[in-house]
Amino acid sequence: MLRRSVVTIWVRHQGDCKYASRSDRNFARDCDCVKWLRYSGEACFCRYRHKGRQHRLSAATRSWATAEDKRAELQQRLDSGETAALPKVVETKRSTIAQEIDLFIRAKQDEGRSPETIRKLRSQLGLFEQFLATRSKFFASEITRTDVIEFRSGWASWKSGRTRQNAQTNIRGFIRASCTENQADLLSVLKTIKLTREDENRSRAKPFSEAELKRLLGQVSQTFANDAAKAAKMTTLIHFMVATGVAIRDAVQLERVNIQDGWLRIERQKTRKPVRQKLDSALHSELLAVANSNPKYIFWNGTAKPTSATSRWQAEMRTLMKEAGLWIPGNLFHRFRDTAADYWLGEGWTLDDVTEALGDTVAVVQKHYKDLASKRVEARLSKLPIRSWSANV
Repeated sequence: MLRRSVVTIWVRHQGDCKYASRSDRNFARDCDCVKWLRYSGEACFCRYRHKGRQHRLSAATRSWATAEDKRAELQQRLDSGETAALPKVVETKRSTIAQEIDLFIRAKQDEGRSPETIRKLRSQLGLFEQFLATRSKFFASEITRTDVIEFRSGWASWKSGRTRQNAQTNIRGFIRASCTENQADLLSVLKTIKLTREDENRSRAKPFSEAELKRLLGQVSQTFANDAAKAAKMTTLIHFMVATGVAIRDAVQLERVNIQDGWLRIERQKTRKPVRQKLDSALHSELLAVANSNPKYIFWNGTAKPTSATSRWQAEMRTLMKEAGLWIPGNLFHRFRDTAADYWLGEGWTLDDVTEALGDTVAVVQKHYKDLASKRVEARLSKLPIRSWSANV
């Protein structure tokens, strides 16, 4: 009686594979090494000349699951008595998830995305790659809906809903670019993340009142009592940001040439949109006075990285706001932007005017400042005459 041929999976481990020297190496399912099929019998599917009844052929994959499917297919052919040789298969070198992420990020860099965006991509996609590695998923085709759902469930501890929304946007972008085989299935579980009421409250504009501004400016001389130059520069920075609504990254890199004729003329770092504003003459003189120590910049020495300089200003502003009793966690310099917009709307500016002054998009300004605009409309309407009915009519 002829003995039945049984197909098994055999792994050719690379030298740097963690299973290369282990006794159970032939049963390793989670390594990134080439998988082979082997069996003993008369039928030869190897397509190579060899002696004996031992046969071995490439599964053309590094995935154990895929190799298992091919093993079952070959077993069925042997069991049915088929003897024709299989077509020769050439293994296609596939990129790992880590390599796909690196390629995706490099493409975003080539598109001119900001360093902050690239940093977030590296962080969020890096967490995704590490999560998948713990599940022995090393190729994009191996990612399942369950993987995506359970990875996203780990975001529940993140306080901000907007952070979760941004992370999902980045994951969706990576899936569209790299997961061609299972893209539709994976995207189907990444539904819109709804913001909570707390998220909405956290994102609302929080302008300083005139009393709060006075208290903050009065605290400067106390917080920086041992550094008169720093106190003067901090005061001017607050004056400048409250008056113009400029973002901190743009304020840090402000140059003398940007204010040379009493006008503020810059291009925003974030949106690349132009900002044009007429400066108050006293503020213009104040800016030039604190810039005397640097031939080019107002608030930056020009030697450290802009991101490092911004971080230092943020740390000092956080200390100042805390000591003044005005600090709101997660909200520093943007409150000055809110304060500028609130003042402008109170003086009769339209949202379109505010959009031009801030160098932002209409959609963002309307979304962020519509509540402030509504309050101003109500204030104006309250001063208009209204119909009155006498009690006798």
